[in-house]
Amino acid sequence: ITKLVNKNYRTDLSQELGLTFGKKKVYVMFKIDKTGKITSIKARGPHARLEKEAIRVVELIPQMTPGKQRSRPVSVSYTLPITLLVQE
Repeated sequence: ITKLVNKNYRTDLSQELGLTFGKKKVYVMFKIDKTGKITSIKARGPHARLEKEAIRVVELIPQMTPGKQRSRPVSVSYTLPITLLVQE
């Protein structure tokens, strides 16, 4: 997942928005359901466009193997932090 985010996230977006310099974090919460699909994607961050970009990247995650509990597939919640370093 980290490789996919690093490859596809548009880091130049933070400079376009004119954000102050320093580290910015966008938190993306999502679930991998019983069938392995990514669902219930939500994001929180310093700017709405950064959140929208984070959701777009998480939607690119291919179907995964669902979590198992007592040999039965279950949905699993994840929080993925994306850290951006805004420089001059």
